[in-house]
Amino acid sequence: MTASDSSAFYQHALQQCLLIQTGLMQSHILTNGEKVWVRQAGARNSAWRYHLLKIAQKISGIHMLQPVPNLGGIPALQTEASRLRALASAGVRVPAILAQQPDALMISHIGNHNLEKEWKHCKHQPELLLQRWQLGLNAIEDVHKRKQYLSETFARNMIYINQDSIGFIDFEDDPLSAMTLTQCHSRDWLCYLHSGARLMQEFGVTIQAKELWHSVLHNQPNEVSSIVNKSLHKIRWMRHLKAKFYGKDTLKLAAMAGYA
Repeated sequence: MTASDSSAFYQHALQQCLLIQTGLMQSHILTNGEKVWVRQAGARNSAWRYHLLKIAQKISGIHMLQPVPNLGGIPALQTEASRLRALASAGVRVPAILAQQPDALMISHIGNHNLEKEWKHCKHQPELLLQRWQLGLNAIEDVHKRKQYLSETFARNMIYINQDSIGFIDFEDDPLSAMTLTQCHSRDWLCYLHSGARLMQEFGVTIQAKELWHSVLHNQPNEVSSIVNKSLHKIRWMRHLKAKFYGKDTLKLAAMAGYA
């Protein structure tokens, strides 16, 4: 199949998928057996996407966890397409854009489950769990070395491909539109820690996970590590909060605070 035939195939497939799609983001199996994802432009921004960061920022006071403004709809779709192309051009593992129109985007499927699910799958195998924790750290570091940045770098937005590779999804907002590149990098680290510190604690590998975290952060530019460390010191007082009645949002930050 030539590039022209391939483009026409996916563009036609996008039209067919939209005829039966019921959600804003949905998977489809094409006639060639390929699994793809189609995102439609919503009428407005999906506020639920930012609930986690809003709560975390409000409780912690960490500016870097502030959600990035997102208008939703067609602008968000255009932002995602632009970010996917930029990241792919830099060599970052992200879904490929297969077809696009103003109000819809078809992208490739890059993996069956995210890093958070992989952590939970490995929770009874400490060495393997820590390898997967390190894999996430390495993947973010690699993105930054390529002069790129991510968005909401939670483990659920990091696709586990294999023991050597992580892919990234979900780019409806562009942090660089609201902050500097250094701040974007700092935000990536804080989002990752926010999504993983509590789980590492629950699975009994906090000490080792901290050592791996500090080893990687130590190798980051001083400007980045300084922002991350100052942010964590702001919530250091929370590290002793462990009772369940504090709620999961507070306990995630409390586990994160222990890395200060």
